[in-house]
Amino acid sequence: MAEEESLRELSREERQLKNSLKAIVKFVNEFQRSTQENQIEVRLEALENVMQKFYSVRRKIEIAMDEVDPEEDDEDVKETAEERKKRLEKATATREAQYDEAVRVVEEKYCEVKAALISLRPPKPSSSQSTAGVQAHVDSGISRVKLPDIKLPSFSGKIKEWITFRDTFRSLIHNNRQLAPIDKFTYLRSSVHGDALQEICSVELSAENYEVAWKALEKKFENKKLIVKAHLDAIFSVELLRRENCDALNHLINEFDRNLQMLNKIGKNTANWSTILAYMLCSRLDSATLRLWESHHNSKDVPEFDELLKFLRDHCLVLQSIAPCKPIESEQKRARVTTTHTSSQSARKCLFCAEPFHLPFKCNKFKGLTINQRVEEANKKRLCRNCLSARHYAEGCSKGACTKCGRKHHTMLHFENAPTSPRAPKPSVPQTQDQTRAAG
Repeated sequence: MAEEESLRELSREERQLKNSLKAIVKFVNEFQRSTQENQIEVRLEALENVMQKFYSVRRKIEIAMDEVDPEEDDEDVKETAEERKKRLEKATATREAQYDEAVRVVEEKYCEVKAALISLRPPKPSSSQSTAGVQAHVDSGISRVKLPDIKLPSFSGKIKEWITFRDTFRSLIHNNRQLAPIDKFTYLRSSVHGDALQEICSVELSAENYEVAWKALEKKFENKKLIVKAHLDAIFSVELLRRENCDALNHLINEFDRNLQMLNKIGKNTANWSTILAYMLCSRLDSATLRLWESHHNSKDVPEFDELLKFLRDHCLVLQSIAPCKPIESEQKRARVTTTHTSSQSARKCLFCAEPFHLPFKCNKFKGLTINQRVEEANKKRLCRNCLSARHYAEGCSKGACTKCGRKHHTMLHFENAPTSPRAPKPSVPQTQDQTRAAG
């Protein structure tokens, strides 16, 4: 009870902080420079205080919600330990996603409002009249076209993405002297998610802690050994080409090229790997492309990787200029039959007990019926009276006959008082249509 009361109090505090943020947003939207210009710095300071308190309150709310434990077991619901484990894991993941979403929405609004407040600041006066004149002259020749905003990089914690994220974030945010440390920290929090966010989520948002958070990320992900391994794994795991295809070949080339460039960027000289790289790339080519390469190379010398890469890029241009090859008709038919068979097998159920498909004479429910009930059910389901199949009728059935009387019906549909007849010998000549109908 005390936990629920504390949670309600924290929720009220969070709501008040969001209202304060809305008030600052309203100030920006209705700003009048003549009367409100002197409030800009005050609003900026208030905005920082709101965000710091919001992070503190939000952290307490999450702890309180975890302690309340909404996933109480229902005594009426019986579940195994494995089912309970999966349910709790799913509930935890959903709750964490809700926490992240609540913080993300406020952070985005914070960044938007702060940028707007900074833009409302009065322009700084120039150092001298001459400098102002020169700057005005230079500005007069500059295009006033508004360039699109540069999107901040995003990092989820995958080791392969670290180098790109690190360099981009350093260029845009980390080395930007016009940004305060608290702004850099805010941008950093909004740029990371997943495992990367877990590394810095416990660091309190403040100007002094920005360097702490950045160094924590560097310590975790600045691992040259793991980065090299990740890029080599990406090269070795590229799939083989099954047939000549422009998109697949282009993907193969890009995977080799992109990962090798990243390896060179972190200091691994791949220039001496030419022989092994050419071998690896050739081993992943389809037979038609490999035949063209061997005809093009036509030498007993060991091929160079750069030469092979240039040939494949040229070959991609050739494939782009021609119509894509249609799959062979037999391959289409085989794929269509395989797909139909797989889907039908996965969707089929027993006609009598609704369990996964099995033949009627193996169905316990069908076995438990009387002879009259079996005949009635077979007629109702339109089954072959001879083999209990739903694909044909008894007239065209080539299966055997009843083992008790020799007639054209299944043994499970045999009445004990029915007269038996010996199996007729096979005629040496084909029966006529009338004879066959009469025998049936």
